Amino acid sequence: MTETATYRFESERQRTHLYAIRPDGITYHPPGRESITVGWDAIHYLQDLSGKRVDIVHGDGFETIPIFYGTDRFAGLLTSVCSQLARLHRPQIGTQTFTGSRSFFIHRRIVLLVLGALLLGGVVYLQHFTIVWLFAVAAILPMIVYILRQPHTVTPEDNRLLVQNALQTKSIAYDAVQDVVFDFHGDQHVAFLSILITISDNSRIKIQRFDNLILLFIFIITKWQPHREQ
Repeated sequence: MTETATYRFESERQRTHLYAIRPDGITYHPPGRESITVGWDAIHYLQDLSGKRVDIVHGDGFETIPIFYGTDRFAGLLTSVCSQLARLHRPQIGTQTFTGSRSFFIHRRIVLLVLGALLLGGVVYLQHFTIVWLFAVAAILPMIVYILRQPHTVTPEDNRLLVQNALQTKSIAYDAVQDVVFDFHGDQHVAFLSILITISDNSRIKIQRFDNLILLFIFIITKWQPHREQ
């Protein structure tokens, strides 16, 4: 990135927050206060407050710069910040395995228990509740397939990305990755971060409901950038 990119957030009180991304850091223009400029090497970590904002924690006093979910092109802003951090910390980043959040596994277990109850009920009471059972299974089956296909373990290795769900483990060469960006899942009232990976065969992998999603994104970008720059 050689030019300054500017992003804008308008709060409900019509107060404007501006962010400027430059090669050497980020400048935040809060409403009614002086601008804050932070170099990439002064950032300690990023903290996601789901549905609200991502805080950039920096400085000796661990001050924060809030990046609000409602910011124009928010996903692009957060992607730019994490990409800069990935370039800076590339020599220190090794291989680490990330797993889904506890709530994800609890949700999956509940859905599978419901499916098991439906199947057992269908066997026991098949002659009495055939139509009801078929409708119930048909209603819940798409949700079960969706949950089983969601990644629950991701390992960014040096030459490939391993993505595992309940049905398979997929090995993706970084040369086959076209793009890695942040995305949302949810709606306009409740939104959560996710990672969207586009593969050369036009398929996409969405990673969501991971406790360390931002750190996972930085690991993926760090491993992918050298292959992209070749």
